[in-house]
Amino acid sequence: MKPFSSLFAKILLWFFLNLFLVGTVLFVFFLFQPQVDLYSIFGKQVSDRIRAAGRLMSHDLAQTPVGKWPAVLTRHGEIYQVDFVLFMDDGSRFLSREMEIPEVLMKQVTRALQSRAFGRGRNQGNRFGSMPMRHKMMQPAYEECFPVQERFQYHPMMQEERMGRNVRLAMTTNNPTRHWAGTPIFLFAGPSVPPITGMLVAVSDSITGNGFFFDPLPWIAVAAVVIILSVLIWIPLVRNITRPLTRMTRAAEEIANGRFDVTIREKRNDEIGRLGNAINHMTSRLSSFVNGRKRFLGDVAHELGSPISRIQFGLGILEQHADEENRKRVADVMEDVDHMSRLVNELLSFSRAEMKKSKAILQATDLLPVVERAVQRETKPEDEIVVQVDPSIRVSADPELLTRAISNIVRNAVKYAGSAGPITIMAETGKDQVIVRIRDNGPGVPENYLDQLFEPFFRPEPSRDRDSGGVGLGLAIVKTCVETCEGTVAAKNLQPRGFEVMIRLRK
Repeated sequence: MKPFSSLFAKILLWFFLNLFLVGTVLFVFFLFQPQVDLYSIFGKQVSDRIRAAGRLMSHDLAQTPVGKWPAVLTRHGEIYQVDFVLFMDDGSRFLSREMEIPEVLMKQVTRALQSRAFGRGRNQGNRFGSMPMRHKMMQPAYEECFPVQERFQYHPMMQEERMGRNVRLAMTTNNPTRHWAGTPIFLFAGPSVPPITGMLVAVSDSITGNGFFFDPLPWIAVAAVVIILSVLIWIPLVRNITRPLTRMTRAAEEIANGRFDVTIREKRNDEIGRLGNAINHMTSRLSSFVNGRKRFLGDVAHELGSPISRIQFGLGILEQHADEENRKRVADVMEDVDHMSRLVNELLSFSRAEMKKSKAILQATDLLPVVERAVQRETKPEDEIVVQVDPSIRVSADPELLTRAISNIVRNAVKYAGSAGPITIMAETGKDQVIVRIRDNGPGVPENYLDQLFEPFFRPEPSRDRDSGGVGLGLAIVKTCVETCEGTVAAKNLQPRGFEVMIRLRK
């Protein structure tokens, strides 16, 4: 059986194909859906992470002179494995490293800094005045009132959450491909001093931000758990379907080989259970038909035996008293009666072999004497027979049935291929079986007839008719005898010519 030809493998293959198809559809949907971005998929996770980083960086920036802010961004960028850009509301910006800022990002940042979420109307502009002027105006007051370490102190006030909770920035730019995510940032110089506002933007070449935007491992773990749980749920279901079907297949193969004592025990109320009951019913009907046919053939053959013998006896007497003109007619009738007698004898042999199946007693049998007895019975001195059987080979068989089987095969070989060359009978031993091969050099049998050779009354060629003595029961008797010995028989054509019948028997 091919790896993916079983029903079990096909169902599992379709299951994984379905998972792959669903994943592909979701991926394509998110890829071509303009409204879907990092925030719409992982919004809470991205927002929480970048806000937490923004709070820490606000604190560090408040404790650091403005000229050293790029170093602060660089240090935090190394920690989070991303780059940072800080946009202030006066238009200034600070970068963790030199990079080109896309124009579309600048527009988004400007729109965010001017939005109502930062406390500005659409046309108000910067309500605190321009940042450079504020720096100049506030710098002396800072130096007089606050030590250096307290300048731009960060106070975690509720105002920060209220002002920035509705601001979000997430986008992807091309050439090169970069992913951007931003959050508001607020620097407080003191309790009575208005905050300095800005937008902290994280940028990365990776869509996950190297784990900073969102961590894919939990999602991968969840997907793996879903797949594993699905497989664990599906496997019992699939096995619950395929196992009884496998048993039914084996039972059907046994039935096809003529063994009608097979019973399928499936206590189910579904379609599989009904199929098992149907097979059991079919087996019972077939067994009745076949046994009835066997009894009919045996009874008919037995009943015809005596009348045919009387007819032969009467024709013999009639031939002695007939004149020359009628003697030829009597001879033709006698030929027909002889053919009928052979047919009846074949039917009797077939019926006896069938009826002896249940009564056969298998025993350890020397193979060579059986072969020699069959050859002596079915050949003439001028027939060329080659026997290659080791005298030590023994098989488990009924000697009478095995002799009859080999005799019929040898008889056919002599009849249809005796003039084409030697007939060879050989035997070889395996681990737990013996293989008997009977070969000839005849024309063989058409390939499409090989599977039907062992059926009763089957004759593959018109030449095998009553003129040649064939009635189509010889190989059927062979099969019955061999199967009674718990063996198997098969036939095949040889190349470039020839025919072989192979019998397998247990040691």
